[in-house]
Amino acid sequence: MELNDREVLARSRDRRAEALGILEELGLMRAWTEFGRPVLVGAVAHDLVWGRDIDLEVYCPQVGINEGFQVLAQACQASPRVVSAQFGNFLAEADQALYWQLKYRLPEGEEWKVDMWSARDDYALPRGESLVEPLRAALTPETRLAILRLKEAREHQAGLECLSIDLYRAVVRDGVRRPEELRAWLASNEVGVLSGWRPSEAA
Repeated sequence: MELNDREVLARSRDRRAEALGILEELGLMRAWTEFGRPVLVGAVAHDLVWGRDIDLEVYCPQVGINEGFQVLAQACQASPRVVSAQFGNFLAEADQALYWQLKYRLPEGEEWKVDMWSARDDYALPRGESLVEPLRAALTPETRLAILRLKEAREHQAGLECLSIDLYRAVVRDGVRRPEELRAWLASNEVGVLSGWRPSEAA
């Protein structure tokens, strides 16, 4: 059954509260602070939560593998609901960072995914933190609802697979509102790449 506007907004609000509760339970912000500057980014920071995803960036004086494993171990010990942990070394690849992931299983069986990237303080590639305030300032009730509706459609309809930043560009910059419009927009724009786009910018 299709959700009405009020239900869409309520689901987003409730999931964001759930995400913030998980962050607090696992102590991730506090744990990362010992080694760098953690920043909440992505949908939870933008207040555009639909799927069960939490994103953090951590900027460190020195990027250390041992330190990241300490954070993972602390989080795994903090809650029996953490069911997996993952590490990836992408320092020599395009991302130029270390990747950390946790999966947190709810009592009902649904899982949250926590994606964390640790990088040096002077990281020069596009940062998620640079999008948070400009996007929140640019959102209106109408564009926020449009984004949530399109995230809902993305879960169920073929041809709408895209990075969330591409979806935000489509809605905020180019006025996309409906799934068929997003499908056409994705076919005619460069998508799926690291982007430094912010709402105040034309491209």
